[in-house]
Amino acid sequence: MSQAHLEQEHPAQLVPFLELFYDLVFVASTMVLSNEFSHSVNWHVAGTCALMFILLWLLWFHTTVLMNVERRDDLGQRGLVFAQMFMIFVTTLAFIDSSIADVDLVGAGYLVAILIVAYGHHRIVELPDPVGGWARARRNRLALAGAVVFAGIVLPDGIDWALYAIAIVLLVLPTSFATWRGRPVPPVDEHHLAERAALLTLIVMGEAFVKSALVISSGSITGWDMIALAVLFVILFGLFASYFDDIPRAGIRSGDLSGEMWLLAHLVLQLSIVVLAVGVSKFLQVGEAGVPTKSIVILMVAYSGIFVGLALIGACSRRSKHAEMLLLRLFTAAIAVVGGFAAISVEAFTPGEYLLLLAALSSVHSLLAARLRVRSTIVGDPTTPPDPDDHTTRSIPSPEASP
Repeated sequence: MSQAHLEQEHPAQLVPFLELFYDLVFVASTMVLSNEFSHSVNWHVAGTCALMFILLWLLWFHTTVLMNVERRDDLGQRGLVFAQMFMIFVTTLAFIDSSIADVDLVGAGYLVAILIVAYGHHRIVELPDPVGGWARARRNRLALAGAVVFAGIVLPDGIDWALYAIAIVLLVLPTSFATWRGRPVPPVDEHHLAERAALLTLIVMGEAFVKSALVISSGSITGWDMIALAVLFVILFGLFASYFDDIPRAGIRSGDLSGEMWLLAHLVLQLSIVVLAVGVSKFLQVGEAGVPTKSIVILMVAYSGIFVGLALIGACSRRSKHAEMLLLRLFTAAIAVVGGFAAISVEAFTPGEYLLLLAALSSVHSLLAARLRVRSTIVGDPTTPPDPDDHTTRSIPSPEASP
């Protein structure tokens, strides 16, 4: 059997096992951070846990974008991935360990992780442009962020938070600015990027199930628990349909920054899913009368954040009439916010009724989103029929039409 026939029969894997293995450290880190938030429900802990999740997620973001351009799996790459995984896990444990918790200690661990990612970019700077130039620009930006973190560690307390904030901005800003200096940016492997984002989304959705199961297992299941769990399942099933029936298929619109902006928008979605798990967990094992106001606020912020995240991702897609989908998602988020304030301020509107409202919102949104998807097309996708009302859809000429 020929080599070509073998390759056709067994196509190259889109997401290598190394990247799947890399995601495992985020399973553990996310669970550790969500548990820390659940055990100490106050706004300071909520903010610091969310910030830590964002910092760790940004490491995943930069590593994923690098692997999207250059998918290496040699000994050096594996060593860098394993070292980064170790630093992510150790930094997370240092963050939640009250006996050694120290901003500079966490910053030192994070600094090492940043430098590992920067060196991963450095390994491909000798490749021909556009990859080499792109990698140099990203390496320099990561090194600069590391230098700012180092300054925050060595300088006296008081201004370190400002330096850490600058480092976060450097990490969050899209790093495809090479085109602004006349250098091309490597094309995005759209299918790989979509699969990487989808896999991490599945991971954080799974964390929501695990989180609820752990809380329930600490006591006996009550009727109130069953209501809260049913709502969680309805919300996550609705989210599964809203995301996986649309986002991977809708693709990423053309543009040098679109790929990174599309991926960055997943931060809002995935952080909100983690917060949703924490919010629902606070409804378990307490009874409707014992649900604190903070739990309603957490659930409200998480649910609305999920649909804001979906709206941001959809805005970077190639789906026609995406403005209608954008409005639907933002409207769903707005209703969740209004309902949350009503559950807090209106005595007749109970926390249980708010949970049922969220379940109904998820179901209605899924149905309306499905109708909008049927009426829309994917711009530039030859497998979907053109939308006569969408003048931005590029038509694919047939062979017969060729002169």
